[in-house]
Amino acid sequence: MLYELKKAIMRRAVDKRKKDKPFDYQYAENFSLEGVDDPMVNNSYYFSAHDGKMSFYARLGRRVSQDETWFALLLDGKLYSLREEVYPSGKSPLSVRKVDGKWTISFRGILNGSDEVVLEASFTPRHEPIDFTSDMPAVRMATGVANEEWSREVFSNLQNVSGQCHYEQEGSLEGEVTLNGAQLGFCLPCVRDHSFGRRDWNYMNNHLWLMAVSDDLQFNYSLVSYPVMSVLEVGNCRDENGMHYMLRADLDFALISKGNIPRELSLNVRLDDGRSIPVAAKVIDGVSYHFQDGQYILHENIAEFTIDGKECRGILEIGFNADGSRYFNQRDLKSIKR
Repeated sequence: MLYELKKAIMRRAVDKRKKDKPFDYQYAENFSLEGVDDPMVNNSYYFSAHDGKMSFYARLGRRVSQDETWFALLLDGKLYSLREEVYPSGKSPLSVRKVDGKWTISFRGILNGSDEVVLEASFTPRHEPIDFTSDMPAVRMATGVANEEWSREVFSNLQNVSGQCHYEQEGSLEGEVTLNGAQLGFCLPCVRDHSFGRRDWNYMNNHLWLMAVSDDLQFNYSLVSYPVMSVLEVGNCRDENGMHYMLRADLDFALISKGNIPRELSLNVRLDDGRSIPVAAKVIDGVSYHFQDGQYILHENIAEFTIDGKECRGILEIGFNADGSRYFNQRDLKSIKR
């Protein structure tokens, strides 16, 4: 009874916040670090593009003192990736910028230690952006907060969670990549992710992100654990039935609670149109990244997906705090209401 009351209170609070502070797309698109001196403030651009033959992802996480940089290409069954993870501010070989209203990616560098790669591509949006604060059903945040013991400290610390703006947009990434002198043109279904605000990687206990994309489908399931909130789950799926949002999922938390990379995962996702869709992911290959001197380790894996019977590719991203005692706040996973 107390849990249901807490959830109802939080649903009303989240709905009010969404009404009072709607997502400002233009502000978000134009956010920059100009005038920022806090090294914890992050302005991160991520692109993930896939079809049955090629997969690509890149991330530029700008901070005042450094550029967190990812670049990986899976082609003909071989993964090519950038070995360096961090560059001084403005020195990354990856450039992300908006030109004539389009986001563009430029890269020139060495992958796998010896493979020369040049990539030029531009992103064309095909669907409206999805903001993780204003578009996700209020019941998801309400459920996460209702699972905790309430106190002034809890509500104060929730600011560490809500201080980030995070949104995604589905579209296509078109361009050309030159690998060791061989040129290849491409046009891939793509998800663009932009997040900004104060991000302390060490504040996260663990997380999981499943994302798949094709011309006909896009799927997202995101789970994160913080000291203030043991589990927050959100998600969405676009298919022939349109865009729908996740109300509940049944992923077995025990599969991702040991600090290991699962090679396969499956779950069922209940959407707001009443459907329950099966989702299965199988890792192909990936790269591990280390944040804040190894305080948080993130594994970015390219994966094959089957979603409600449809096959596509995407990302199985999983991360863990270096302190293994923090996963899910050591909660009894079966006791967490979902």
